[in-house]
Amino acid sequence: MYISKKEESVTSSELNDQGGIDPKNEEEMKRAKTADLITLPGGTKADVANKKFCYNADIRMFVTTRMCCAYWDNVDVKRPWKK
Repeated sequence: MYISKKEESVTSSELNDQGGIDPKNEEEMKRAKTADLITLPGGTKADVANKKFCYNADIRMFVTTRMCCAYWDNVDVKRPWKK
């Protein structure tokens, strides 16, 4: 819902060891902490070629497919407890 459809190239130096993008300053760190913006375990930089911008007012940062937060949602999300 909040993620841009436009992919941008990401460089290896932008990525953490698991393929996410770490906050770049204290303000981004605060937003990431509030949103519980995480990089999922088990991946590497090699798993990621692109980044997209998250327009959620509480995030406003680039993210990769290796990342997830408490606000993430999509119409195609499967929730087994909802029918």
